[in-house]
Amino acid sequence: MKQITSGRVAQVAAKYGEHAPMTAVCCNACRTCVTTNILGLATAAVAATGAGISRAFRRLSDRNRSG
Repeated sequence: MKQITSGRVAQVAAKYGEHAPMTAVCCNACRTCVTTNILGLATAAVAATGAGISRAFRRLSDRNRSG
């Protein structure tokens, strides 16, 4: 049992070793994309919050006018 487990661990380590340089290159290249996506999501969240607040104020002002 121990030989099978250590054999599989060695295979996984060898596979990871083959792909490790590509992983580092990919993460460095994608940093810009991740930053852009985070900024886009933050902008969308601010816009949605602003729209919700303005809608709430409109509802309150409509109630005050009619009541």
